[in-house]
Amino acid sequence: MKKIIVADDSKIIGNIVERAFKDNYEVVIAYNGREAIDIVKNCVDDSIVGILLDLNMPEVDGFAVLDYFKENNLFKRIPVCIITGDVQKERIDRAFNYDIVDVLAKPFTFDNVREEVEKIISLNSMR
Repeated sequence: MKKIIVADDSKIIGNIVERAFKDNYEVVIAYNGREAIDIVKNCVDDSIVGILLDLNMPEVDGFAVLDYFKENNLFKRIPVCIITGDVQKERIDRAFNYDIVDVLAKPFTFDNVREEVEKIISLNSMR
């Protein structure tokens, strides 16, 4: 089954995405950046169709995950959408220095997250 990774320390966000997509995708939740990187490293196939990535997480933040993606040329294989409550212009601009799909500001609605995930899945299928 295809996977969507949700890298966010909020269980609520993970639950929203899981409810939205559990019928069609395996939703894998990482509560910090280290877990997200480990999930990507341990996936030996192309089953990950996208990642929703928070910038502010404990231990390893979202920017470290973005650095890992850049260093390993993963943006071409796994589309990334930033989900964040931090809407400071300089942090958003910094995120767009990476090859991300979009930024979704928290709080968001069920429909917002569905649209973003469908966008990254669509991009993934074109790669």
